[in-house]
Amino acid sequence: MNILLTNDDGIEAEGINALYSALIDQHAVFIVAPGRERSGCSNAITVRDSISVQKMGERRFAVNGFTADCVNIGLHSDLVPGVDLVVSGINHGPNLGDDVFFSGTVAGARTAFVFGVPGIAISLDCLNTSDYFNDAAQFLRDFITEHHHDISRGTAFFNINYPDLPRAEIRGPLLTRLGRRKYQDTYHVTASSHNLIDLKMEGTIESDITPGTDTREVRNGYISITPLLLDCTDHEYVRIRRG
Repeated sequence: MNILLTNDDGIEAEGINALYSALIDQHAVFIVAPGRERSGCSNAITVRDSISVQKMGERRFAVNGFTADCVNIGLHSDLVPGVDLVVSGINHGPNLGDDVFFSGTVAGARTAFVFGVPGIAISLDCLNTSDYFNDAAQFLRDFITEHHHDISRGTAFFNINYPDLPRAEIRGPLLTRLGRRKYQDTYHVTASSHNLIDLKMEGTIESDITPGTDTREVRNGYISITPLLLDCTDHEYVRIRRG
């Protein structure tokens, strides 16, 4: 299978390179990833400016753009032949609940899905660094093998979150739904002069603890697997208003 790897942490990030090492023995693996960190870029895409692509090695390309740009280039240029699956990650931090709307990592899988290609986003529930990137990568390799039929159907894309725990403490994979994340954001002035003000965001996050949600079950030691769709329509509201 031809697999395109991307991320929002940059092409040199530990997570994406752990995936490459885990998958290369069984698949043809290509990396098309941002040349620098692009966290929180969601589905931002470059539409008017040109994009530079640097060849970093055989089947490795660094893009001066966003994660969605990388997937779009991987699918619609001649850099990667016939992509069967896009894997985005391993993100250096969780992407749970409402995070999926901000996450560049999840956007990588979503962009693939928009263009009719199966997509998986995988994140590790850590604070930037972890000892378990290789474990998460090996889980993803096995998940692709064991669930190839479900993945290739292309009826959803998958958001996987792996606990920051040793294998012996992980309780296993679990299908989940998105929880909610309440962001308590504040901005502080770091510098100001004349008409220019520099702001820095800080804050905390409160997570949903409802059983069956990704926000709860990852913290309970499960590998959260959430199938996602594109349709955000409130169908219940439409049904009620139509009578």
